Amino acid sequence: MKGWFENSECFEKPIISALIAWLEFRNKRPAHGVLDAPTTELWAQQTGDLIQRILKTQADALPQGSEARLTAQVGDIIIPITTPLIIDGNAIVIGKIVPRNGVWKIKGQILSWTAARDITIDLGPQNIFAAEAHTSEKFRWSDVPLTNGSTLVLNNIPVRQTATFVGRKKEQDKLSEWLKNIADSRACLVFGDGGFGKTTLVLEFFNKFLEDGVDAGCPVPTVVSYYTAKKTKWTEEGLAHFKGISDAMEDSIRELIYCFDPVLGKEWYKIEGRSLIDKVATRFSEEGFSRDDILLIIDNTETLATSTADAEALADFIAQVARRIGRVIITSRRRELLAAEPIQVSQLSETEAVELIKELGNEYGAHAISMAGDRVLRKACTSLMYKPLLIDTLVRYVARSSSSIQDGLDQILRKTNDELLEFLYEDAWARMNALVQEVFMVLVSLASPLDGKCVGDVCKEIGVQHAEFQASLGETYFATIVDHGESYDLEIVELAKKFFLQKKQRAPNGNAERFENIAFKVDKQATERYEIDKNYRMDRVADAYRSEYAKAAKIATIKKDFETAKVSFELAILEEPLNAALQERYASFLLRSLGKADVALTYAQRSTELDPHSADSWLTLGLIKYQLNDLVNGDSAMDKAMTYGKAKSLCLLRKAIARYHHARQEPYGRRSLGGLKEAEVLVKQSMQTTLPKDFYSLKNQREAEKYSALIRSLILKINKREISSINAPERL
Repeated sequence: MKGWFENSECFEKPIISALIAWLEFRNKRPAHGVLDAPTTELWAQQTGDLIQRILKTQADALPQGSEARLTAQVGDIIIPITTPLIIDGNAIVIGKIVPRNGVWKIKGQILSWTAARDITIDLGPQNIFAAEAHTSEKFRWSDVPLTNGSTLVLNNIPVRQTATFVGRKKEQDKLSEWLKNIADSRACLVFGDGGFGKTTLVLEFFNKFLEDGVDAGCPVPTVVSYYTAKKTKWTEEGLAHFKGISDAMEDSIRELIYCFDPVLGKEWYKIEGRSLIDKVATRFSEEGFSRDDILLIIDNTETLATSTADAEALADFIAQVARRIGRVIITSRRRELLAAEPIQVSQLSETEAVELIKELGNEYGAHAISMAGDRVLRKACTSLMYKPLLIDTLVRYVARSSSSIQDGLDQILRKTNDELLEFLYEDAWARMNALVQEVFMVLVSLASPLDGKCVGDVCKEIGVQHAEFQASLGETYFATIVDHGESYDLEIVELAKKFFLQKKQRAPNGNAERFENIAFKVDKQATERYEIDKNYRMDRVADAYRSEYAKAAKIATIKKDFETAKVSFELAILEEPLNAALQERYASFLLRSLGKADVALTYAQRSTELDPHSADSWLTLGLIKYQLNDLVNGDSAMDKAMTYGKAKSLCLLRKAIARYHHARQEPYGRRSLGGLKEAEVLVKQSMQTTLPKDFYSLKNQREAEKYSALIRSLILKINKREISSINAPERL
C-alpha cells in the first residue's frame, strides 16, 4: 500500500494527509457551511483524484471474486470474506451492525443511483462482531435470574436462529410445564414437519430461559447440553451442509463430557451403547451431579435413524439416557417410538402467520409486503402452508429483489430450486422403502382426484400393501387427508408435488415411462368407477334427499345417531309422502340399520307402487322378503330389480344368499340340501356374469366367493350326517 503514508509522484501530500484535508473540507463546507461554484469545482476534481489514488494504492487488497464468494489477498494469504458486501450484484453501503436478541444484523443500503433501498441482512453466529462470544471451551457458565436471586447454569445453547419470533405460546407453555414437572416425565418429544420451526422454538425457549430465568419453585437444571444431528440448514444463501457430523447416537452423550474435559480421551471412544451411558452417568455422579441436574437436548433425531429397526434402537437408547443420565428433549420430523411428553409443532395460525410476515417485512425492508393489505398477506401465507421457513424465504426474496409478492410466490412454489425441496422433504423420502416411493411418483402423475380407491389401485399395480403406504404417509407431511370412514380423500401439498416430480424425472431409464403407464391405467379405472357410480347413485340420492328433514336423516345415519335419523325420516315422509326414492331409502334404513324387516316391508311396498320401474325399490323389497323368509316373493322382486336395471350378478347372488340362510334355519331338513345345491348353482352363475366394469364387481365377487365356501361347507356337513345315520347300528 505504498503511497498511504509516503509522498508519491505528481502529488504533494500522502493519501492520509489528503484524506484529512478532505475530511476538514467536508465538515466545514458541505456539512456545516456553504458550497459556492468555485469551491465545488475545485473539490469535485480533488475528490475524484483522491478516489483514483486510493483505488490504485489499495488495488492488491480490494476484495475480488463472484457474488457467491469474495476473497482478499494480503501478501500470499488468501482471506475469504464472509461478511456480505455484495447482494444481487450490487455493493452494500453498511450503515451499522447491531445485535438483536443475540442475532447480528447488517443495516445498510444498496449502492444504486436508481434504487438505493434499505436492507437488513443476518450474519452467521461465527461473524467477527460476535468474536467475544467465541471461546475455546464448548460449555460456558450463564447467570440465570430467579425470582429470589440467581443461579449458574453450565450450557452450550446456541444463539437464536431468528430475532423475529412470533406465536408458539401454546408450545412454549407446554415446554415450560414439562420443565417444571420433573417427576412426571423424563423425556420430551418436539415433532413436526420440516420448516415448521422445531429447532427455532427450542432455541428461543432456552435463550429466554437463560436471559429471563424461571419462576420460583421451578427446578433449574445445572447442565444444559445441546447437540444437533442436523446435516443441513436453510440460509439466505441456500442450503448449507454441515460437515463432520457423526450419525452415532453416542456422540450426543459424549458431548456432555466436554463440561469437564476440553479434549476427550480415547477411552470415551472405545465404548458405546449402555456401557457409554453408564460411564457418563458415573462421571457426573463423581462430580456431584444428580440426574435431575442434567438436561440433554438432541436436535433432529430423524437423521440418526432411517429405518424402523434404527428408530426402535434410538428409542431404547433415549430411554436409557433419560433413566441413567438426565432429562432429554429431542426434536424430530417424525413422531418417534418412545415414551415422551409429545409437543407437536404444526403450521402457524393464520393470525400468527400474518403477524410474522408483517414483522419480517418491516425488519428486512420488503416494500411490497409492508404495503400489502391483510387479505393479500393471508393469501400468501395460505399458499406457503403457514410454514415460518417459507414465509421467511418469501420475505427475504422480496426484500433482496424488490419484486412483488406474487413474483416471490412464483419463485418459491413454481420455480423452487432443488435445494429447498431437498431440505424440506429429503429425510422423509429416505425413510420410505422403494415401493412406497414409487407410489408417490405415480400419484403425482394422475389426472384423477386422489382418493382411497385410486391410491389402492396404484398400490396394487406397484405391488405394495395399501396399509404399508398409509403407515409411511402417516410419518410425513406430504399430504392432507380427509377421512370419510370407509374411504378418504388425499391432497398432496404443492411443494411435495414438485419434489415427487423431481424424483420421477431422476428415476432410472424406463421407470418414468412405467409410472406414466400405471397412472394412465388407474385414471381409466377411476373414470369408469365415476360413471358407474353416478349412474347407480345420483338419481335416487338426489330424489330421496331433497327436503331438509331427509338431509338431516342422512347425516344422522352417517353419524350412527339412528334414533334421530328415524324421526327425521318420518318427518320427511310426512312432508313428501309420494317420494318413491325416499320411501325406499327409509325402508333400507329400517332393514340395514335397525333390523326391522317387518316395519320396513310397508315402506318398500309403497315405494314399488309409487315407482314400479325403480330397480332400487324392487331390490330393497326383495331383501326384506328374504329377511322375512319369503323366498318366492323375494325371488319375484329380485327378477323385477334385474329387469329394471340391477346387475344380474348381484340379483343372483342375493338369491343364493337367501337360500343359504334359509337352509341354516333347518340344516338337516329334507329340503335344505336341495336349497343349498340350488344356491351353489346361483353363486356360480353370479360369478360368471359379473361385469368387470361394474363399480361393485369386486365387492360382489368377494361376497360370492365367501358364500360359495359357506354353502359347500354346509353341504358337506349335511352329507356327513346322513352317511353317519345310515351306518349307525340300530339301537335296541
